[in-house]
Amino acid sequence: VKAILLKLGLTKVQDSLCGYPAGGMIRGISGGERKRLSVATELLMDPPLLFIDEPTSGLDSFMAENIVKLIRKLAEANRTVMCTIHQPASQIFALFDRVCLVAEGRIAYIGKTSDAMEHFRKAGSPCPNNFNPADHYIFTLAIRPGKEQQCRARCEELTEFYTQSDHYSAISERIKEVEDEALNKSLATVNRRKIQSPIWQQIKENFRRSFLNTIRNPGYTRSRIGQVIVFSLLAGLVFLNTTLELPNVAQDRGGCLFFLCISFTFGNVFVQTQSIPLELPVVKREYQNGMYTTLPYLISKLITEIPFMVGLPLLQLAICYFMIGLRASAEAFFTTLVCCIGITWSATGMGWFIATMTGDPQIASVIAAPIIMPFLLFGGLFQNGDSTPVYFLPFKYTSWFRYGYNMLMVNEFKGLELECPDAWTGECYNGTEILNQFGINSEELWWPNMFALCVFGAVMCLIAWGCLMCRVRR
Repeated sequence: VKAILLKLGLTKVQDSLCGYPAGGMIRGISGGERKRLSVATELLMDPPLLFIDEPTSGLDSFMAENIVKLIRKLAEANRTVMCTIHQPASQIFALFDRVCLVAEGRIAYIGKTSDAMEHFRKAGSPCPNNFNPADHYIFTLAIRPGKEQQCRARCEELTEFYTQSDHYSAISERIKEVEDEALNKSLATVNRRKIQSPIWQQIKENFRRSFLNTIRNPGYTRSRIGQVIVFSLLAGLVFLNTTLELPNVAQDRGGCLFFLCISFTFGNVFVQTQSIPLELPVVKREYQNGMYTTLPYLISKLITEIPFMVGLPLLQLAICYFMIGLRASAEAFFTTLVCCIGITWSATGMGWFIATMTGDPQIASVIAAPIIMPFLLFGGLFQNGDSTPVYFLPFKYTSWFRYGYNMLMVNEFKGLELECPDAWTGECYNGTEILNQFGINSEELWWPNMFALCVFGAVMCLIAWGCLMCRVRR
């Protein structure tokens, strides 16, 4: 890496942000440095063949010449460089060893740059004295408005003349020789895409980049924290100091606990569906260049998300748990925290799946709600678990809302002593009876539900990995 930075003159900006072109919030490096950086990223794998598309676009003549001189140095280091370029200055055009001129999809000339003028002179289109050869070739092969028929006829003449030239015959013979050599080689010698670094190194570098992106974009972290604070205050103020009086305690506390499931789900799903698709073009390019595989990328993404998956539920519960007046014991609080972390993990896996399946943030945001809604409906609040139709049982048993809600309800209501108001005429009962009304087994332990949340999140991550592999291999 240091050698490439030195060769491309990027040492002084190696710790600088790339920034955003066209007046973004962070200006970052200059246009010439940005061009050199794009070349540098391709040189990391030391490719024998390098394609560069319009490296001088948007640059002044001085910077354009420097870029082309740099490309020429790369070509002189036993590397083939193919480059498209429009309207080059004469001194820039002279730096190219060979040139390929195309007219109407057909080759008008391909060969040494120094022989092109003589070829066009023989074809009846000599370059005027003191005229840029590149401009002459472009004007000769261009289709001009109002003269389309004459220009196309001229291009036809030039392409036909080229097929009759010695240049064409020499290249045709050389192509035949290369094809014969390729047929004689064993398929086993073909150099397929190769990952050069060990997997731990790939995870380390991907994590380092993800971590730096998070640090350099404090607005992202502030937005997620702000979202959690808003959800916390909303829950705390709406369900402020809920009482234990019958009959409202079931609706108030049950609704509050389900709101926690919803907030942790939607808050995490939509974050992932907006962030991952933006990274996919870079991941696809670097995967196809052999820099790393998809698994290290997802593992590094998971490691980066761990502080959010633990810290944000802790922050939300620290604000709203005691405002609502939920069960006041350390065991109940930390069980709620563990459950919320499990819901966050499941929602993160679902977000990864939607993001990698669609590959587009707009499409992902549109289809996320319809995908989530069936799982939400069979989460346990809107319908008793014992009343679920048979044809909807798959949604019931794969709903992370259900496992999270069951865990929260048992933690909150099991054995909870309730208060009967003076006007209450029925029999007083405790929280266990409320669980029975919701179709929740009061004797159910917390860990089977937590295990289900972990398995669901892991399965979603594996499916997302498969979707990502299909996407980057296209």
